[in-house]
Amino acid sequence: MLARIVRTLRWPVAAAFGALVLAACSPEPDGPAAPSGPHGLLPPGAEGIDLSHHNGLVDWARLGTEPFSFAYLKATEGSDHIDQEFQANWRAATRLGWRVGAYHFFLLCREGASQAENFIRQVEVRPGTLPPAVDLEQAHNCKPRGGREATLDEIRVFLEAVEVEYGAVPVIYTTPAFHAEWIAGEGFERHPLWIRSLDGPPQGDYAIWQYSMKGKAAGVEGPVDLNRAAD
Repeated sequence: MLARIVRTLRWPVAAAFGALVLAACSPEPDGPAAPSGPHGLLPPGAEGIDLSHHNGLVDWARLGTEPFSFAYLKATEGSDHIDQEFQANWRAATRLGWRVGAYHFFLLCREGASQAENFIRQVEVRPGTLPPAVDLEQAHNCKPRGGREATLDEIRVFLEAVEVEYGAVPVIYTTPAFHAEWIAGEGFERHPLWIRSLDGPPQGDYAIWQYSMKGKAAGVEGPVDLNRAAD
């Protein structure tokens, strides 16, 4: 029922037409070698980057000289925010032949269904891409409106809607502290984890390790997030 509701609230015809044109103009790359990591997402040890509008305009010709093979790009936040650089970043990363995925910054004070709707409106179902990801953390977030269980239910609603839409189990990006407080033991075990751990590899099972928030990369002004697939 939720998937049916989300689909009935899809973007207007004009926006859908624009997205179809975008998809038609984006070449389908041959892409890197098939992933063979522990979660089937990426080759073991693959290096990647994640970007949002906070990184500004990217010189993708220069960034393409770096040894990256995948990128996660911020698409949306909450129920109505759209990252203004998402579409341009997606096209550019795709042209480089990288594996590309989109992520949503989940606001703890908003409903999961409306946040899923926002994400789905902006991110087309494209073959060969990385699974959608959701950013779950306390930093820059809002206070949950309901109690713990109500907030967890909203997260589940979001994840279920996105999984139905894209046919892939969403990745959860989080920190060790948020994982311990909110995620561990709450039934999210089948979701691949993308963990920010700045003091060394994460403990336990994970698919992607964000090992730096102060990295340097050609073509990107200022610090940038660096990631590595699990070995």
